[in-house]
Order: sequence, then structure tokens, then C-alpha cells
Amino acid sequence: MSHPLFWPGRIFFYPVGNTSAICLTEELPPEHKADVLILGCGDPRHILYTAYADTSISNEPRKLDVTCCDTDAAVLARNTLLFTLLADDAAEDRLSSIWNIFYHMFLDESSLSLLIEQCSKLVPLAESLDSWRQGPYAHVVTMCSSDTLSEIGRFWKLWLGTSNFNAKQAKRFKENFQSGMKNVRKRCEDGIVTTSMRSAGPLAPVTLFAVSEHFKRFWITGVTDDGSPDTKPANNPNPTFAFSLFGDEFAVHYGTDPISGFHLAEALASSGLELTNKTASVIPKVVQAVRQQFSSWCKAVIRRVQNSSASSASLMVRMYAGEALAFCQALRAVNTSAVHTPVFTAPWRRSVVQLDDTLYSQSAPSPAPTSFNVIETSNLLDHLGLQNLLTVTIPLLFDSPSSTLYTEALLPVGDSPAKGILDQVCGDLSTISLLLGVVPSAYISRFTTRSNTAETMMLSLTDSSVSQYHERLAWKHINFGHPSNSLQEPELSFSETQLARKLFDIYLRMFSDEDLSKRMAIFSLDKSKAQRMIQSSGLIHYSRRSFALLLAHIKTKIHCDWNKVINDLEASILQDRTLITGSNFYQETACQLHLAGFCLPWFSPEHVREVRSEEDPPIFRAWNTVPEVVTVVLVVPRHVIAKVQADLSDAGTPILQCEIRADFKHNAFACISGSFGKLEVSGEGENKVAVVVEDRTGINGTSPLIVSFPVLSTTLIYTSGGTVGLAVRSTLATTGLTQKLGLEMSLFKAPLTDERYAHVLAKAPTTSNDTISSECSLGPPKSDTKRQGRPIHAEMDKSNMQVQSLTARVDIVDPAGEASLTGGCAVTVEQLSPNKAKLHVDQYEHVISFPLPVDTANAKLRIARKSKYVEVVAPMTLTLNIKRESKIAGNFRTTFDCGVPTLWSMHRVSLDRCPTFKLSKSRNAFDWLRPHVGLSFSQRERASRERGTLPGSTPDTFVSLKDSLHCLLVSAAGLEGPRQAEFALWNPDEDEFYATILVTDIRLDLGSHTVVADSWIIPGSSDIRNKLKIAQVLSIKTDAYESEAWRHLLPLFIERCRTWKHKPSCEYLVDNSVPLYPGAGSDPKKVPWCSCGMGIGTEVLRERYGSVAAKYATRAAISPLFPVSYMDKVGLNMDDPAEPSPTGCVACGKGGVPLSACARCKKVKYCSKDCQVKDWKTHKKNCVSA
Repeated sequence: MSHPLFWPGRIFFYPVGNTSAICLTEELPPEHKADVLILGCGDPRHILYTAYADTSISNEPRKLDVTCCDTDAAVLARNTLLFTLLADDAAEDRLSSIWNIFYHMFLDESSLSLLIEQCSKLVPLAESLDSWRQGPYAHVVTMCSSDTLSEIGRFWKLWLGTSNFNAKQAKRFKENFQSGMKNVRKRCEDGIVTTSMRSAGPLAPVTLFAVSEHFKRFWITGVTDDGSPDTKPANNPNPTFAFSLFGDEFAVHYGTDPISGFHLAEALASSGLELTNKTASVIPKVVQAVRQQFSSWCKAVIRRVQNSSASSASLMVRMYAGEALAFCQALRAVNTSAVHTPVFTAPWRRSVVQLDDTLYSQSAPSPAPTSFNVIETSNLLDHLGLQNLLTVTIPLLFDSPSSTLYTEALLPVGDSPAKGILDQVCGDLSTISLLLGVVPSAYISRFTTRSNTAETMMLSLTDSSVSQYHERLAWKHINFGHPSNSLQEPELSFSETQLARKLFDIYLRMFSDEDLSKRMAIFSLDKSKAQRMIQSSGLIHYSRRSFALLLAHIKTKIHCDWNKVINDLEASILQDRTLITGSNFYQETACQLHLAGFCLPWFSPEHVREVRSEEDPPIFRAWNTVPEVVTVVLVVPRHVIAKVQADLSDAGTPILQCEIRADFKHNAFACISGSFGKLEVSGEGENKVAVVVEDRTGINGTSPLIVSFPVLSTTLIYTSGGTVGLAVRSTLATTGLTQKLGLEMSLFKAPLTDERYAHVLAKAPTTSNDTISSECSLGPPKSDTKRQGRPIHAEMDKSNMQVQSLTARVDIVDPAGEASLTGGCAVTVEQLSPNKAKLHVDQYEHVISFPLPVDTANAKLRIARKSKYVEVVAPMTLTLNIKRESKIAGNFRTTFDCGVPTLWSMHRVSLDRCPTFKLSKSRNAFDWLRPHVGLSFSQRERASRERGTLPGSTPDTFVSLKDSLHCLLVSAAGLEGPRQAEFALWNPDEDEFYATILVTDIRLDLGSHTVVADSWIIPGSSDIRNKLKIAQVLSIKTDAYESEAWRHLLPLFIERCRTWKHKPSCEYLVDNSVPLYPGAGSDPKKVPWCSCGMGIGTEVLRERYGSVAAKYATRAAISPLFPVSYMDKVGLNMDDPAEPSPTGCVACGKGGVPLSACARCKKVKYCSKDCQVKDWKTHKKNCVSA
């Protein structure tokens, strides 16, 4: 395992989700099928909501193929139960009972009866993969391995077994269940529980007391209360909450609340609740809305799966029980035709991943997906580490511009919760993105259409010691716009010296917990922060295998002399004095680098033979041939564990590691595998093998603990007279154990030659004779495919912390181009897009694609006329230091994927699935929409907006654009007087109206916690505009820079909600451009969007605005553009005035320009006399002399 091994003292059960559902296909064009991988899947809320909210361009829904992985088979057993219930006839009539089964901890008699009845059908089907395939549910749910089916079936049997309890057993079962619930209540009874607040999105502040009260009621009664008088008494413990990976002990996580996985804003948007509301009267309304959402989502699934076969079903869910990192490595092994996978299924398991051959073999008739265009990792990075996750998931991400890898963080790290992701990355984000091959899409665009308002509000309502901060990132291939074959030779090159230095910097960051100076710095912090840092010090995610696998992945992306890189890197590691225990892990580092396929200059089979001959170690005397890597197995007697078991569990999840000590040598190994059971050993020498008979009762059983780890054979040769031991890793969080274990934190040790406890094997032990080689490579497959052309060269800055420039070499092979170059013709370079440039040599042209945005305006040209090549050295432009920019059109990126426009940083929405709302008229109601839209401005942008643009300074076009969006959304919602639905984009410098926008509704974009204007966009030419039946239009002024930004943005707003197909004659395809006529700014004759969607679904406009509007309008989803929290500080104090509207012109909404107050009331301001005249009809109703 690449992740360190935690002591399994505390394992929580997560039966339901703790974040609201998202649409998994929100980045995919509707034409594309969805192959989805969900790691740490938890409950199936994302699948249910996706089935409901997914966009379709035909009568048939998109095919959804979803592979679910969770380490706890109890979670998958519950999920499979739900899908089978939905696949049965008359499922819609039983949705109330299905809700109870899935979300209530106590059940009424009819719901319990349905559960037991379903289990009695499922248990026989779980006997074998064949019996499951032949059963009635195989067209909906399939199992990735026989081990998965066996584990899931085990829980079905446990649930079914509770129906056969005698009176005494039933009483004890209920008492234990209630006792577990009581312990959770004690933990939370005096505080306010805010976990579900984030599920209300922008309405989070008004839910503070209601969600806390609901949580407490749920943990008292075990049910959700929707206020219905027909609610049946629920007195039976729900077996699906009683059993888990932890066994039959109640282990449901203390934050569990059924409403957390749903969208609470739908129940609250029109409620008119006051911010100071402390009553729980809204709880029934929230529960009703949540149950209605569940019902709607389930009905969408029912329509997909009932009366269908495996070939015709539009939803297929695949289940895999095991650790996410191991499963990803197994899937990659399938892609590379590996015979077996060198990984165990999960921590504390000895079985090797063995996927079902009928689904995961080269000859499978209907193979399961092994690469995916959507990978959802939940918040696994909190538990596994970001680099561990990215290393194994990026190779599985389908090479397409729309393919997206999602990561989420809930546990804050570092000094700032919002910037915690930067600490997780282990380096400069641009440089790490180049090395990995993926980049957060919002990092390039500088905006996101997903809102983090709830997190901002929760931070403002709580103190600085926040325990959670939810951050969701969408990662995409850096080669956006020019897909490449992922098995080609690397497209980037580095200087070996610079790369080695950078990799060493990553090494220091990954293992910063070993830095003594950082440990000591914690004690200089204030008490609360120091306590939080001490508690989190035990959350270590990386072993030396993690680092080796990361390097192996980077090797597939970077072209250079890797032997020299590893030589330099190894030298830096050996000389390092920063990491206090770094030298202890050197032998493990060398071993893992070797297993990852890297050559160490001093290590070879010949070296092993020479050292063995010189030392003649007793440990290998019975061996004919000693391999380069062997496995050490240590059996720790149970009585040893029993003495410290309670102490280990009380310490939380301390990390275990193995150690080999001899004389003054001390080698530590964090990459270890563990299990409880009996070790059966046979054979001698290199033929010696061991099989583990697992004791599944684990720490609650009586079997010894068996640990193993790979090691270089030379390490054992030099230390064969020493001991091998098991120890607890020393962290600030485990200092309390030193009194029990001593300073060495040793649990047990034995001589390496004592075969009662220690064994050296050529192959690692598993649960069968199908052992795996200690030397099985962990690295990526080798490719013989050669890259066309030369790689882009990356040059680091002087500090070697980040890439400074990218250099593209263009070899001129065209005869005319050669003649022009050698003839002395001028050489120039032109910027086409943020990451594309065009090289000109007289009439010769060549387009250069850079992996990330560059500044070609400041590029240097190296011209070799005799050698016939040109080098373009372009500075990198990506930075976390945001500043004013006038030209931002390139931030709104799109490209074509198989002839279909693909968006970069704007999620798609199904407008008809977004509920409408009406704001309350009550003066005391919480004005949630205004601060929500106001939070589209970062604190920097708010300050910039108030200052305005000073003479000679660069205009901030992002601020101007957000101003315009703010004006449109606030006016359309009626926050500034009567609702305004008609808008025109106008460039006063050119005196041109270039687009008319008609807003028919403001809707809730629930999955992204924001709002969206259901809009219709009409070309702004005068011949169309004059025929529209519009009484009054609010003109939104845009300068030349903003007009060009709108030209790029409007096609994206249209594309994101598209439910129609682009025609073969689509102007986008003909011109190979989105938008059309880039650079035309506000020219109304050059419409930037295609005509494919014009007139589709416009019946709503015909009666209100006439046939011309219905003919030329195209539907669009217009929403705020939010700042990126790790790039720009976001925040709005609840006591602040309702910014930013008062700082802008009340008529057009524009800020950053001189404003004049109304001479009569002094309360409103205008940017011009024209705006004041236009607004008088509205303003005169409220204009009162000051």
C-alpha cells in the first residue's frame, strides 16, 4: 500500500452522504456517453441526482455507466439494496418505505418487512457471480469481483439474520443500537451542529438553528419528521445501520444527518425566514422538500431501469469493495494487459485484487470501462492524500477536453482553510500541473460558476477554528484543445538538474511531518490553533512508495535523461538534513524507486551477488539465487497486541511502521501491509512461501498480527544479525504513548533469523497460493510510440520553485519556409489564444500549442537561419497573484471534441430541472440573494470597484463584467424595484446594441449552490431589435474590452444549457471558431453564437414579445462568475451593507465610473443624465426629498 498503515482503532460507518448531491455529468456535452468512476462513493445520491438532472438532446436519456468503489462493503450493500428496490415492479408505490429503509435508523413494521423481504431475495443471488448474472437485477447492478459480491452478500445475510433473533437477542440488539445512538447524542447535545448548513447553499445562514435542531431530533428518534399526521411508529432498529466494516458494533459517524445529501435551498428560497430566526418550525418543510427530491430522483432511476435489459438500460452501476488506490492500480493493470495486480484489496486485507474476467479481460464480450470521462473522488484526499489520488487516477482519465477529475476537501489544512488545497499540492500549482498533466480548470479561467457561499457564511458565523471547509476542484488535461495519445512520448522536457531540484522540493513537502523545525513551530501558535495542528499531525498520507509512484507518473509526462535525474535526486536525499528521520527511510526510498522502474547507479543483480559473496549472511544461505527485492514478514503475538490495544485505540489512528535495527543502523519502513490471522509457511530458501488465513474479526479477535514489507536484499545482507520490529510512528499526536511504549515506540521486535516470528520470502504472502512477486514493478507501462515533433521545454526560475517560461522549437521543413528563413525574412509570433501562438516567417505559418497559457507578446525568439529552426521562449502567465486585466476574453475557453463544443470552466445545467422561486416581500426576510450575487466579487474586486479606474491605469474588465451580471441578476429578481426582464448590451463608444437578453425566470442551480437566469439571447442588430415587442429595455453599458468578453461569454451561456444538436452546417464548425468573429467586439452584424438553437423552445416568448423574438432567440443560462477561493480572498461580513449594488449606477448597474446622486433624494446614483431619465419612471415612486 502506498498509504501508511493506520491502526484500525476507530472506523466510522458513513451510511449517508455529508455533502449535497451534484450532477456527475455537468462537464460533459450531451452527445457524449458518461463513463463515471466514483471513489469513496458513499451513498448513491450523486447517481440518483445525475439520473434526474442530466441533460439529454433526444427522447432517450444519456447512457450512464457508473463504477462505484468504497472500502466498506456495508455501504455498497445498502446502495445495491436501493437500486434493486427501484428495479422491482411498483417501486413508485413504495418510495415512502424505501426512504425509511435508506435514511431512518428506526423502522416501522411495514418498512422493516419490505427490507427483510428484499434481503431474502438478494441473499441467494449472492452465492456466486453466475447466480447474480442470471438474476433479475444484473441489468442494473453488476459486481466487479467475486470478493465484492461475497462481502456485499455477507451484510445482506446479517440484515436478514436479525429477523430470526429470539426475544433475548432482539432485546440485546436494540439496546446496543440505542446505546450507540446515545453516545453520539452526548457528544453533540450542548453544541450547535452546522454540518448540514452547507447543503442550503446561499441560504445557509437561516438554517443554523434549524439544521442543528433537526440533527438532534434525528439522533433521538432515529427518523426524519415531515410533520405528516400519518407517520407510523418506528420502534425497530434498522439493520442496515447496525453492521459495517467495524463489525456489529454501532459505528455510524457522529455527523450523520439524512438531509445533508440534499438541496435545502429549494425549501427556503421563498420562505421569507429572518436571519435571526431561532425556531425549528421550518424543519417539517425542509424534510418534505428533501423527501420530494428523493422521490423525483428515484423516479428518474425507475424510468431508466425498469422494463430494460443489460443492453438497453440507460443506467448501469458497478460495485467494487476495496481501497480506492488499489482499485485504480488494478484498472490500470487491465489497460496494460498485466497478469495480476501487485496490490492488496484494502488495508488490513491479504487478498489480491482479482477483477471479474468476463468484464475486465481483453476478450470480454461487453467489457466494463477502464478509462473514464468523469472521475469523482469525494473527499478522499482528506484520507489518502492528494498526490496519492492524482497519481492513480490521472492515467484512468479519458483523453478528452471534457474529461474531468473532481477532488474535494473537507478538512482544512495550513493557515487558511480556503488556501489549504495549495498545501495539498506540494508545490507551485502551475509547475505541479505541468508535471502531472492536469490542472484545476478554474486556475486558468480565474472564475468558477460553482458557489462556495455556504462555506464563506459558515466561516463568518463561527470562529477561526473551523473544523471543516468544503472545497471542490475540477481537474482537466493540460492539453485542452489539442488532445494527444496518452501513450505517446512525453510532450514536455526539463533540464535534468532543475527537475531533480524540483522533485527534491516536492519530496521535502510530502514528508514535511519529519521536519523538526516545523514541529517546533507549532508550539509558538496560539493555544487553539496549536491544538488543531497537533491533532492533525497524525494525518500523514505519504510513504516512500507514494513518492516513487509520483515520479513514475511524472516520467510518462517529462522527457529528459531520467538516470541523471534520479542520480541527482538520490544525492540530495542522502545529503538532506531537513527531515530528521529522512535517513532512516533511505533504504525504503531506494527500494521503492527500484520497484517503480528507476535505475540506481549502485544497485544491480551483480551488486547483490557481490555483497552476498562478501558478507555470506546466514539469512540467505539456503537460497540459490537472491532477488534484488525480498519481502520480510513479521508475526506479532496476540498477547503483545492485547497489552496495548486499548491505548492504541484511545490514541485515535496512530500509524504503524516496521523497523530493522542492527548495531547503529536504523531503517524504517512505512509502506507495510497488515492483517490478523494465521501464517502458514512451507518450503525453503527462495521457494519458501507463506499463506495468510485471515481472521476477519480483526482487532476484536484472538489471532496474531501479521505485517510484511518489501526491502532490498542488500539491506538484509548488511543487517542480517539485527532485529525486525513493529513500532508506532512518532508524531505530536502520539506522544502520550511514549509512557507505555518507550521512546522508540516499539510494539514488538524479534531477530531476523528467528523463524518463530520473522520470515524472508521471495514473494509477499496473500490469502492463497497465488502469491505476488516482491519485485513486481509499480511503474507505468513502457511505450514504443514515438512523439511527432519536439517536446516543449520548461525552464524554471532562479529559485527553482516554479516554471518561468516554455520554449517551443519549430523546425522549418517546408521548402518555402526554409527559403524565407535562410533568406533573412522577418520572423514574428502572434497570440491566437492563451495557450496557442502562430509563428510567421514571411508567408510561412506554424501554429504552436503550449500546455498552459503563455504571454507571446513578451516572448523571445531564437532564430537559427542556417540550422533552419526557430525557438519561441514564452513566459508563463499563470499565477496566484491576481491583478487587473483589460483583455480577459481568453479566460472563456471552449474547443471542439468530436465536432461538439466543449466548455472549460463552466458547468452545464438542465434549466428545466432547476426550480424557480419567488423572493419574499417581507421586510424582515433574510435578503439572501443580494449578498449571494455580491459574493461574486472578491474582496480585492470590491475595493477596486469602489476606487474605480484611475487615469492611466489598466481597466479591470472582470470587475466590469461582474458588474453587468450583477445588474442583470438583481434587476431580473426585482431587488431594485419592479422586476426588469429585458436588457440590452450596449457599447456607448460605438453606440451599438449588440445583444438583447430576455429573462423569463430566475432559478436555483441547486447542485452548484447558486442561481441562474433562464434567459433568451437575441442578436442586437437594429432590424431585429426594432421589431421586438418590448416596452422598456434596461441598457447595460459595456466598453470595448467588456464587449469582447461578452462576445466570448454569450456562446458559453448558450452552450451550457443546450438541449438541441448542432447542425452539420453549424457556423462554429464551418469557421472552426467559438465564438464567431473573435475580435469583433460589439459589432451587432457579427453575431458570436451559432444559429442552431435559434427559435427552439421559444413558445414562452411568442405571446409576450412577438414572433420575431420567438424566431431569433436562443436559450441561455446566465449566472454569476465567482472568484476562486485559493486565488482571491472571498468574503462578505453579514453586517456589511448589501454591496455591491449601492456603488453602481442604479439604472445600468455599472460601477468604477463617476456617479451623480439624485438631486432630490440623494439615495440613488447615476452614471449619466440618460440613465437618470430612463430610470425616472421607476424611481419617482420611491423618490422622497432628503
